[in-house]
Amino acid sequence: MKKIARPELQVTWISPVGEEFQLEISATINGLVHQIVTIVADEQDESLWAQVSSGDTQVQIPLAVLRDTLDAAVGQVHSEIWYDKQLPSGSEA
Repeated sequence: MKKIARPELQVTWISPVGEEFQLEISATINGLVHQIVTIVADEQDESLWAQVSSGDTQVQIPLAVLRDTLDAAVGQVHSEIWYDKQLPSGSEA
């Protein structure tokens, strides 16, 4: 089972190159600062993307897709314990 961390998050405006601005969510875990997600703008059309790291790859997800997914999750995503409590006593799923 993977270890779960829920550290305090910092939201920071950054300008890594020239006039470009990005919005970054980072956290300090075991004394090291980690970029969790960075919001970036596409250079051609200014569309917004959520960028996360996966190994050596930067994965970009359209912010509109992420927003729709988050909206859909509210009220619909539940823990296993929540479902266990919803089943009548003695029944099976």
